[in-house]
Amino acid sequence: MYKTLITILLIFIFNSVFSQTKIDFDSKFLFTTKELGPDIKVLINSVVFKHENSVMFCDSALFNYETDYFDAFGNVRIIKPGKDLKDTVFLFGDTLHYSGKEKYARVRNNVILKKDSLLLETDSLDYDLDKNIGYYFNNGVTVNGKDTLKSVFGYYYADDNEFFFKKNVEVINPRFKMFSDTLKHNTKTKISYFTGPTDIISDSNYIYCENGWYDHNNNISQFNKNAFFKNKEQKLQGDSLYYNRNSGIGKAFKNVTFKDSLQDVLLKGNKGFYNESTGFFLMTDKAVFIQVAENNDSLFMHADTLQSYKDSLITNDTSMVYRVIQAFYHVKTYKSDFQSMCDSLVYNLADSVIEMHGNPVMWSDSNQLSADYIEIFTYKNDVDEIDMIDNAFIISQSDSVRFNQIFGDKMYAYIDDRKVSEVEVSGNGKSVYFIRDDNDKLIGVNFINCKRMNIYLKDNKLDRIWFYEKPTGKIHPPLSLSIQETLLSGFKWEETNRPKKKEDIFIWVETSSAVPENSESEGGEEDESSDNTEQ
Repeated sequence: MYKTLITILLIFIFNSVFSQTKIDFDSKFLFTTKELGPDIKVLINSVVFKHENSVMFCDSALFNYETDYFDAFGNVRIIKPGKDLKDTVFLFGDTLHYSGKEKYARVRNNVILKKDSLLLETDSLDYDLDKNIGYYFNNGVTVNGKDTLKSVFGYYYADDNEFFFKKNVEVINPRFKMFSDTLKHNTKTKISYFTGPTDIISDSNYIYCENGWYDHNNNISQFNKNAFFKNKEQKLQGDSLYYNRNSGIGKAFKNVTFKDSLQDVLLKGNKGFYNESTGFFLMTDKAVFIQVAENNDSLFMHADTLQSYKDSLITNDTSMVYRVIQAFYHVKTYKSDFQSMCDSLVYNLADSVIEMHGNPVMWSDSNQLSADYIEIFTYKNDVDEIDMIDNAFIISQSDSVRFNQIFGDKMYAYIDDRKVSEVEVSGNGKSVYFIRDDNDKLIGVNFINCKRMNIYLKDNKLDRIWFYEKPTGKIHPPLSLSIQETLLSGFKWEETNRPKKKEDIFIWVETSSAVPENSESEGGEEDESSDNTEQ
């Protein structure tokens, strides 16, 4: 404590009294030798040098007063005062070579630099006392709070509290390790800036970028240029990433990709939000969900907002973690065997069921399916069953202006080899079917009403129909009705919105049920059917 007070006292005395251009010194013993010549003074026993506002201590020294240069040996100490004690630089080493003209100190062997909470250790340090800048070039270790920083080369700007580390830079923190080629670190704010390839490794995740910053006090960071973040299951990348290590919250901007490797799920867009602790992810701005398939027949989905979260399913004392995908507004999907659109959608990867809400429409081969609510059941990434609840509609084109139609309160469509093979209609069943001969010539249009019906199709063409519970029907000559008269109530043809390729999921067209009109003609023929009749 006493030595510390003396040192502090000396700092302020020398700062106010001994400021001068020539080096001054104090030593108990001073002499010259024949070997060294009269210009070299030998100083021993508690030597003190004073130059301008800096003070230097050593056990012994060789001093050339004419050239204003000295070599100091043993217990070397340099004090470069600042505005206060926290702003003062302390240098320690085994030897010192100092030029008064250049105000330049070369400290060698067991070198230590201290300023406030900063501690630097190296073997060789050059220090400009005029500009208050230090430089090491043979490996240095810096301790700043909880962080230890290492590099081959380093510059320290004491007035700005900034370190520049170069070559084989390593930052060791209790929670992570950082490796970089170039790093700037502010010792006061404890913010690191990196401008080259950088790896940040922790027990739970890995981060890579080529530009960015890390706030060590608050554990927040910004990563740019080829940046990505990954853990055992997920990977997040984008042009710019923000990450809060304390909360586990990540944000990504531009060309964002989120990948869940366990379930081959991809989310892409330009704005992403990620919660590492819960696995929740949200994507907007050209958001796309991709479910990767082994046969390259992947599912592509776009919505204004896509989000995904983890859930768990417990069966027979075993727990399975799976993802749920939610899509909101202007939802469109594309896959080779089906396409769809709706206002919102939920895709549960545990049972591979897709729930469509808000004016859902689906296309399977040549059929358009719609209802108030649709569930799509998939098996091995292919559609297996489609359940349509309330105001269920199936429409297919008979020709360019005519449409075969099936309506019911509920419908259940079964898919075989990616084509609708059977449809069960339950409640308020109606159908309109255009009859053609073997030469595909139109010979009539059949209207059927019944509570329930089973429809079987082969190669997307009607094979047979079973009607139940007092069916009634009527066959009209082919040209006796206008096109509008052949349309069931609620008919809406959405073909302009059907995505023909994956890029079309971004296109949304406001449509109506507009259908080319045809002139009316007269004529007709009735046909009554009974219960449990096949036609």
